[in-house]
Amino acid sequence: MRYAAATWLLWTGLVIGGCRKADIPPSSPCAWIPDPAHAQHPKAAVYQDILDTYVARGLPGITLYIEDASGIWVGSAGMADIDRGVPFRPCTVSKVASITKMMVGTLTMLLVEDGQILLDDVIDPWLPEEILDEVENARGATLRQLMQHTTGIYDIIADNGFYLGVLNNPDRHWSSGDLIRYAYGKDAVFPQGTSCRYSNTNTLLLGMVLDSLLGQPHPQVLRERILDPLGMHDTWYYHHDKLPAHTAQGYYDLYNNGTIANVTNFNTGSGNGYGGMFSNVFDLAIFLKALLVDRTLLSGASLDEMQQFIPESDPDDPANDLYLGAGIMQRWFNQTVGSPDFGIGHTGRDLAYSANSFYFPHHQTICCFMVNYGTNGESDLKDTFFDFQGAVTDVVVGR
Repeated sequence: MRYAAATWLLWTGLVIGGCRKADIPPSSPCAWIPDPAHAQHPKAAVYQDILDTYVARGLPGITLYIEDASGIWVGSAGMADIDRGVPFRPCTVSKVASITKMMVGTLTMLLVEDGQILLDDVIDPWLPEEILDEVENARGATLRQLMQHTTGIYDIIADNGFYLGVLNNPDRHWSSGDLIRYAYGKDAVFPQGTSCRYSNTNTLLLGMVLDSLLGQPHPQVLRERILDPLGMHDTWYYHHDKLPAHTAQGYYDLYNNGTIANVTNFNTGSGNGYGGMFSNVFDLAIFLKALLVDRTLLSGASLDEMQQFIPESDPDDPANDLYLGAGIMQRWFNQTVGSPDFGIGHTGRDLAYSANSFYFPHHQTICCFMVNYGTNGESDLKDTFFDFQGAVTDVVVGR
């Protein structure tokens, strides 16, 4: 997910009073035996030094998976649960946030291959009239426009009322119907199909369309069609799935004073198409490899459709390197835009967690990482996270 700049912090005084019994309990350690072969990777010491450096600079816990021509390297540093002293290990499950969109997008492409839908079908038949009337630009939008973020539909995550709802009831299990109301009566950002701007509402609506089309919740079909066949047995779609005991706690510097707080149970609408997946780096790599390297999940034609990338137009970020496809991203991560040093995949950002899952085709490298710190609000550690992301990418592309 992507959030407006920390507007939710206006209500941090509600944090203590608003909490009830936590959905996600304190963390337990997971059992992981390092593979001796990983230590033979020529960049093993470099990658481990990066993890150790950025944990020392304040990030709570990190795990990183690299697969390239030299083999696999996986490592971790820091804590999954600071209070309990539980280490963050590669087997630790953590929230991957908007990487969920890439999985939901892949499921949509499978349904296209099945002949159940077309990418250029309008979404109107699968949505209630109320939503089509109340959400500007929803009527007449196509599945392709939802997946490429070219609808212009208002992003519910930008709404202050949404944050107030989260803070008043942190671990509420939001329904799609609850969430879409935050887009009612809001002006569209641009006329339908004329530009490109990331909006979580697009994938919220996509999830609703899939539920209606399938006649059952899309999380169930996602597991049947993708997660279970690939053997992604440590991937969970919260709040539909009960999370395992080895799930990491999530943290954020609420008051930007250098003291991080545990905000694990702030549920920002998880499980409704745009976020909510929890996984570990091994499962993320399995998915990415099947989709983009081995190309066994989708046909070549479907992958070509997904990878019709459009530059995002963001007036607040003229140096934006984000190019959006149908459920997938192309990013350069501080490398020169237009160079061969891009990655294809998806980022994940939430209030208490961050993740990346990308394949760098020119370098034939899979790079997946998780950090149990939220990076969409403004805090000093946000810059630390982006420095970490840049340091990893620099090594991946050989800078």
